[in-house]
Formats: sequence, C-alpha cells, structure tokens
Amino acid sequence: MNALLTMIGFDTDNISESLINLVKRFGTLVATCFLLGLSLLPLAVLLLALPAVLPQETILTNSIRRSRDVFSEPLRRLGAVVASIAMLITLIAFSVEVANRLPLPEFSYFETISRMLLPDRLIQEMPLALVRHWPYVILLVYATDLLALLFIGKVPLSYNIRNLTVRWRITLLTALAFTVVVALLVALLAFVNGMNNLNQNSGVPGNVFVLSDGALDELFSNLAYGNIDSIANEFTQVDENGNLLPSPVRVKTMPGMPDKFMMSKEIYCVINMPVRNPDGFETGKRRFVQLRGIEDPLIASAVHEILLNPNDGSKWFSDAGVDAEGNVQAVLGEGVAQTLGADQGKPRLEVGDKFELGNRTYVVTGIMLTEGKTFGSEIWARHTIVGNQFGKDKFTTVVLRVSDDSLVGAKALANHLQKEFKTLKLKATPEVIYYSNLSRTNKQFLVAIMVVAAIMAIGGIFGVMNTMFAAIAQRIKDIGVLRILGFKRWQILVSFLLESLLIALIGGVFGVALGSLVDGYSATSILSSGPGGGKSVVLRIDVTPDIIVAGILFTMIMGRIGGLIPALSAMRLQILDSLR
Repeated sequence: MNALLTMIGFDTDNISESLINLVKRFGTLVATCFLLGLSLLPLAVLLLALPAVLPQETILTNSIRRSRDVFSEPLRRLGAVVASIAMLITLIAFSVEVANRLPLPEFSYFETISRMLLPDRLIQEMPLALVRHWPYVILLVYATDLLALLFIGKVPLSYNIRNLTVRWRITLLTALAFTVVVALLVALLAFVNGMNNLNQNSGVPGNVFVLSDGALDELFSNLAYGNIDSIANEFTQVDENGNLLPSPVRVKTMPGMPDKFMMSKEIYCVINMPVRNPDGFETGKRRFVQLRGIEDPLIASAVHEILLNPNDGSKWFSDAGVDAEGNVQAVLGEGVAQTLGADQGKPRLEVGDKFELGNRTYVVTGIMLTEGKTFGSEIWARHTIVGNQFGKDKFTTVVLRVSDDSLVGAKALANHLQKEFKTLKLKATPEVIYYSNLSRTNKQFLVAIMVVAAIMAIGGIFGVMNTMFAAIAQRIKDIGVLRILGFKRWQILVSFLLESLLIALIGGVFGVALGSLVDGYSATSILSSGPGGGKSVVLRIDVTPDIIVAGILFTMIMGRIGGLIPALSAMRLQILDSLR
C-alpha cells in the first residue's frame, strides 16, 4: 500500500502535507475539466455569464454603477447567469428551427450515434433535428454566436490576423496537426458511410429473406428438410400485429408469367481461393470469395432487382451452367470483377475472361450492375454445379417478393412463415431488416473511430495550447497596450480564443479537402450480424456533406478546447505587470 501511495506522489512520512497536495491536484484536475467543458459553450453565453464571476467586466454596458445596496451585486450576478442561460436557449432554439427548414437528408448516421449514446426516452422527447442532424445544429449555434458577438462589442480581430501572418510558420505547423487529424477522421467516416450505403441499397422493401430455423447467417442455413416449394402458396390476411390487412399478402408472380412465382432459391457459400499474380502463379496469399448458386437467374434478377451490363455483351448463364469446353459459366458483381481482374493485371474481368475457383475453371458470361449493393462482391452460377462442387446439395436461402411490394407486406408474410408455416421451421425476415442487422460492424467501426478521434484530438488540443501559450508569452506587452487602449479583459479573452479557432479552422478546411480525395475509391470490409457470420463486401468510399460538416465541427471543438485556457491566462494579465 505504501509503495502504491509513493507511486502517485503521496509522502507517507508527512501525511498532512501530502494530503493537502493531493487535494490540490484533484481540485486542479476538476477545475481543468470544468474549463474544458465551458469552452464548448458559445462565446456570447460565456461573456454574458462573466459578470457573475467578475462583476467589473461588463458586457452590455460600458460601466457599472456602484451601489451600497447589499442586494445589488448578488442581483447583478444572478442577472448575468439568467441572461447567459436565456442566450443559450435562444441560440439552440434558433439553430434547431433553421436546421428543420434546411433541405438536409433524411438518413444520417449521426442519428445512429445519438441512439448509441442517449436513452430512448430522451431521444423521443428531443427535436428531430437534434437527433438526426446535431452537427449542423451545433455549427449553426457557433455561427449565430459569432454574429451575436458583433452586437455585444468590438474585438481586436485585425491585431490577431496580423500576428498570425507575421508568425506564419508556427501557425502553419499548428494548422498542419489539425489537417492530419481531420483528414483521417473524414476518411474513416467516409468508409463507414460506404458500408451504410451497402446496407441501405441491398435490401428490397418487398422482399422476405428465408433461412432455416436458428441460422445466424445464410452461410449456416440448410433448408434440407420439408418441401420449400410450398412456401410459394402461403398467404396471410393479417399484419405482424394481428390487424386485418386491406387485402391478403402472398408471394408475387413474375410479370407476364403467372405460373412462375418471384421466389429465388439459392445456395450461398464462401470459398477460400488463392491469390494469383498476372503470370498465373499463386502468391501464397488467399482470399474469401462469395459464391451464390442460383436456380433461375431471371427470377433471381427480378427479386433482387439486379440487371446485367447492357454495353459489354453480358448474358445470364445457360440452363446447363457450363460452356462447350466444360467451363462453369458465371456472372460477376462489379466489385469482385475488379478484385479478380487485379490477379490478371487488368482493371476488372470482362465477358469471356476465365478464372480458377476450387478445382474448376469459370468463364465470365456477364457483369451485374451492382454499385452500392452487397451483391457486387458475389459470383453467381448454376446452383447444381455450385452444390456438387462444394458439397452443398440443399438450398440455404429463399428470397421472395410479396404481392404488394411493401415493407408492411414483407413483415406480415415473414411473421406468418415464422409462426404459422407448419411444413418446416423457418427463420423469415424482411430483407431490409436482414441487411440492417448486418450493420453491427458499422457500429463497431463508429465506436473505434470515436476512440481514435478522441486520442488524436488530445494531440491537436495540446498542439494549439502550446502555440497559444507561446504566442501569449511573446505578446505580453501587446496585451498591456491593448488594455491601455481601452480593451477589456473579456475582449482579450475573445481575441485570443478566436485566434486559436482561426488556426483550427484553417487546418480543418485543408483536412476536409485532403480527406475528400478518397471519395469514390473502393475498399473491402465485412458486414456482420454476429459471431461467425457476415459477408465480405467491396464498397465505395463516400464523402458526403454530413461528413464534411462533422470534420469542420470536430476541428472547431478542438480549437475551442485548446484555446480557452491560454486565452484565460491572457485575460488575467494585469496592465502594469504586462508592461514591465
């Protein structure tokens, strides 16, 4: 125990003095955290509350009338607190109203972050803009706050800009730290955004995804028992809550072919294949490739809403599934075509190209238009050939389209198949919900990004603190001159805090520009719904306005936190001390 106390700086020989020092350290830590929290508040709010601490620092008036009334000063302090709270509420309400009127996208993974961090009851009571678009609201609060400062009083901005240009080397180096941090944040968020797009675009609202009972993923599903064809004849007249539907929901038939149901029976498997170089030799590395055996490609394409590329001679594989030379015919998603094309030294595989998979040679008969869908990472071939080659002679997945093409109908029929279908036990899920459940990986990435961003932010905050403390040490006499010229302490505070914000903003803008260069690039990742399951996918990295706003907000927060404590130290300088 004594060794542990010694490690934290506690002198066991002088307990009283060590205890006092420990309390002081704890108090300093609490005060620092409190100041860092205050730095996130709008400047106008802080300035209106300042007279509650320093009554002589008036904001709205040029002087304070001295009164012998014992209640005047407490009332003045209370009035400052009330005014600051009113200003904060006004700024938030105004920004929320503006955000509600802006044409912002309905989907935002900022809502995902909100639901991860806040309880559901609080989210239900909050305005939708705060839940879905809170970065926009915060930026609007800060922008409105700066406009409010123009009405509160003048700040020596020209002095700060002149010092930044004179000390441009240090300014540039500090801004560079923000550039690196924000660029990395933008790239990571764009990656997660690409995964979100895959989840959104892959599921069709009117589709029902059917697996065997208990299967966590279609990779582990086995519809080996019972007659799965009888699913096509099932229908329900009630929704998932037992309410009567306007019309029965059943499996839809193919347009113009009333004898064929829009029910795609498929075999899904993941194959571990060697990576080859352009000369055809194995490199010693391996990759996982998704292979889907399809019973009827026309039905599958209609159910999944997948089309072939009309400009390169693409066509579906034949009924036999092989060509005259015995090569397995296959159609490829755009992502896997690029991946396999790299093995042969070309941008992507084209119609007529061949590749090795298992112990068979596959020939490309078509390229599917799958941008933004998980099917872009899949190879489709005849189900009988896939099953015989890789030991799966039973279907793993059935995907069907409901008659009303709606998510309500898909939920109703999925509920019916899972609870009322007696032929065999099934796990039926609306396809949209199935792919939404695969977003667990996205949430893990978001948590990881938040941790990485917090670690990087600490470096950026200390960087701007170091720069601002150095600037204040070199400009102590300047501060004294500004005070003699009539600038008040709060104006010195705002002056140096805005200087740190300007440095952060310069670095943040360049960081956003640099991070935006990854827009459109492809990356490989895993979509997972739980342990052991998931899909390897090729996604498109997507930089959206939401991500740009998040990058700018992140750098502004770092600038505010890093600039407040140095600005407070500049504000506390006495006129005579600064001129010595």
